[in-house]
Amino acid sequence: MTPAKSSGNPFFQPPFWSRPFLFPVGLAYGVLVRFRLFLFRLGVLRQFRAACPVIAVGNLTVGGTGKTPMVDFLLRASQQAGKRPVVLSRGHGRRSRSRLSRSRSDEQWAPDAVGLGDEPALLSLRNPGVPVYVGKRRAETARLAALWDAPQLIVLDDAYQHLRLARDLNVLLIDGEHGLGNGRMLPLGPLREPPGAMGRADVVLLTKTGPGEASPLREMLAPHLAAHVPVFTCQYQPRLLGVADGSREYAPEALRGRTVRLVCGIARPDGFASTVEALGARVDRLWAFPDHHPYHLEDIRLLDQALEEVVDAGEHEARENADSTAPPGLPLWLTTEKDAVKLRGRLKNPGRLGVLEMAMVPEPDAQAFFFNFIRKCGML
Repeated sequence: MTPAKSSGNPFFQPPFWSRPFLFPVGLAYGVLVRFRLFLFRLGVLRQFRAACPVIAVGNLTVGGTGKTPMVDFLLRASQQAGKRPVVLSRGHGRRSRSRLSRSRSDEQWAPDAVGLGDEPALLSLRNPGVPVYVGKRRAETARLAALWDAPQLIVLDDAYQHLRLARDLNVLLIDGEHGLGNGRMLPLGPLREPPGAMGRADVVLLTKTGPGEASPLREMLAPHLAAHVPVFTCQYQPRLLGVADGSREYAPEALRGRTVRLVCGIARPDGFASTVEALGARVDRLWAFPDHHPYHLEDIRLLDQALEEVVDAGEHEARENADSTAPPGLPLWLTTEKDAVKLRGRLKNPGRLGVLEMAMVPEPDAQAFFFNFIRKCGML
């Protein structure tokens, strides 16, 4: 297997020769987006109000800013506060024709990444007691969730642009490393909406950055935000290194000094590689698929072959590695949690594939902000 070039970074500049062709497309897209927002402001397009408080998590740009880990953080926080949350998602990449799907609240049940989509399946796996609903019409899904589960809090995943369902807290995530890219809307840039859409945010999170690193980005965003809107930072950190069959766990620092190979189908594979390298590992290969890749039978066959081929190489590396404290059995191939849910039960030797689990860690003031909001849910 040869390493594939990484792809999917939405913050690139389109080739110069393509810009004359993309400009009218971008212009038409911008007009449609602004016209839709105008109809909502006029009340021509109406919002549905759910029976309980709603938190929407989303971004202005395409690609990964940490939305799903942030939803996971909110679910954990709400359960710690004694609330009953549910998740509503569109389930990007799912292959089910069902108009609506719901995860089972059962710790013994493995979530279906085909029927739910990879991100909802991951949320269900991490939060087995929380119902996860997947459907295109989230207002309709919210009505059904109210009947079936009587939640005290609804969390919308990737819903900053989904205005049909009214929200009580609009959480906008902005990548602290890339910001708004070149500041242009699709397809000339990464923006789904014009920068002025930041005015709908009730709170802004600058992801993948610390408090001392965010000053330039804060200054750039300030003209688009209301004066009372808080802007926090949060780190996206490795939490655990496991294996695909769940048989072993390691501290992420166990990768220090190791040579590894990566396979993933996410928006920013380079970011995955950078995270692994920051742990002290050397990335030998990066096999990158498009975001939400379903892993076809041929992909599984090639991955099984790759996992089989590295057994002898891994044993040799373990003997030759200068760090004698390296744990035995550490996999040489690594993937993300989002990919692992789609590979469950499909590999011949899942114990040879490592899974790097990540967690969103907001700064203390941000955690206090969200916990305070969640504690008040039910009294709003």
